[in-house]
Amino acid sequence: MKRVILSGIFALCTMGIFAQTNTNNLPSTAQEYIQQNFSSADVKEVKENSKWKIWEDEKFEVVLSNGLELDFDENGNISEIESQTDVVIPTSALPSKMASYLQENYADAQVIGWEKQKKEQEIELADGTELEFDGEGNFRKVD
Repeated sequence: MKRVILSGIFALCTMGIFAQTNTNNLPSTAQEYIQQNFSSADVKEVKENSKWKIWEDEKFEVVLSNGLELDFDENGNISEIESQTDVVIPTSALPSKMASYLQENYADAQVIGWEKQKKEQEIELADGTELEFDGEGNFRKVD
């Protein structure tokens, strides 16, 4: 009986961690970013992480109809783009310095992931190559 009660309490608590929302709850910065870079895809789902700030850099998770998942911070700044189905991420969605580096050094490469952390950024290519950049978008190394 205790397990049933504890399971019920846990389920109720975790339901609040990821509350389903619509695009109107996204900050305008995130809405504009999606419109500018992914206008051909529909927003399939928006999740707003709890105000408990369990995931400080991932306030909103957006799933697009083409299989891309976008993470935004609480101000609507993009922090991660992940391709769930190897959909190519357009270079226009990346920071300009990194997009330029890709065009100059990996012109035919297909980007399937990008993540920005506090002091570094990383791009994942379809062939498995991972490129590491500093926080400003300057190339560091192939990982």
